[in-house]
Amino acid sequence: MTAHPGAEGRSKVPWAERQAMNRGFGEALAQAFEFAAIPVLFAAFGWWLDDRLGTAPALVVALATLGFVGVSLRTVYHYLAKAKKEEEGKPWTRRPR
Repeated sequence: MTAHPGAEGRSKVPWAERQAMNRGFGEALAQAFEFAAIPVLFAAFGWWLDDRLGTAPALVVALATLGFVGVSLRTVYHYLAKAKKEEEGKPWTRRPR
């Protein structure tokens, strides 16, 4: 008897592959949350500062932009570091003699 209908022909996915896939999903969800939350939090802080200082929407726009650019740069640098670590020691990264 199978766990659920339609699973008869499927091979079982090894535990390590499932763990890696779930870790990838978790990282993607965290990154999506950062892209949504950080600029909103920066904009809220800018709105509060604008209210205190009377500078209209200047700080809202500036801080929301700063938050988005910061998250974007963090994502790019995180990706580059991860790619460099992944390709470390591969034949195409070795220098010719």
